[in-house]
Amino acid sequence: MSHAYDEVVASRRAQLSPDAVAQGEVFAEAYKIALQVMDLREKHGLTQAQLARRCGMSQADISRIERGSTSPTTRTLQRIAGALEAEVRLVASNSA
Repeated sequence: MSHAYDEVVASRRAQLSPDAVAQGEVFAEAYKIALQVMDLREKHGLTQAQLARRCGMSQADISRIERGSTSPTTRTLQRIAGALEAEVRLVASNSA
């Protein structure tokens, strides 16, 4: 019997512990930030190493942020935003 992908995912998510759900939400938010950093960096024609130099950070730090494997501090986001001629803003979510 074949199952639709959405059915399988929904079934597995229903089995997750509250801690696992919370970790998933943290990862999802980090990934959103990662995509924005990557997009802006590429629009400026910069490599990770070039962006890192502009921010006074290591290329490895930029890589971790772009992979979504770390949640950057507000100060780090401000440094990256400044280097990319952008700003850090809070925007109301659509689900509110």
